[in-house]
Amino acid sequence: MEILKGAGTSIIGDVLDRLGGVTGLRRYDNASTCVVGRALTVQTRAGDNLAIYEALSKAKPGEILVVDGGGCLERALVGDLARLYALQRGIVGFVIDGAIRDVAAFRGSEPFACFARGASHRGPLKEGPGKVGGPVAIGNHVVFSGDIVVADADGIVTFPPARLAEIRELVGARLRAEEEIRAEIRTGNVRQSWIDAAFAKAGRRLK
Repeated sequence: MEILKGAGTSIIGDVLDRLGGVTGLRRYDNASTCVVGRALTVQTRAGDNLAIYEALSKAKPGEILVVDGGGCLERALVGDLARLYALQRGIVGFVIDGAIRDVAAFRGSEPFACFARGASHRGPLKEGPGKVGGPVAIGNHVVFSGDIVVADADGIVTFPPARLAEIRELVGARLRAEEEIRAEIRTGNVRQSWIDAAFAKAGRRLK
């Protein structure tokens, strides 16, 4: 997990073939660090957070609540009270395909990651229906409960826990390759082998 946190979503996205991942959400907390945890998924009716309350009560420490709220921005699904309860439960972050409120509270000093589609002052309904623990779609990306979630200022990526060892090895190789490129850049040479390689792969030659 620490290797993933140090690598960040851009590197992990690269080793996942630059496919998938959650896009279109904005980070609302002030932290610049990467957050890693396991997904606890919620699907809820637009503007209704009753299922989110169920998920909060069932969550385990280290989990990240991943909520399919249909991208609705009319009503906030979570606010400061949900944030405080999540902290009490050991949850490390929210990924909300919908709106939040109490934005200033999410930007406070307590470490709690929050990614959402937008913000609204209007509060949620609490009527249901909703489901906890099933597959959800955040934008065009499907997330399953138990998936590894990595989120930072660049975006959000997820993958099945069965791939953790594989992804760790791929990330390590990618980090080493990028460090070699950085070392070459620091030589001051105009001609760079990694750029030549990119042109060669495209069937072209840099003149």
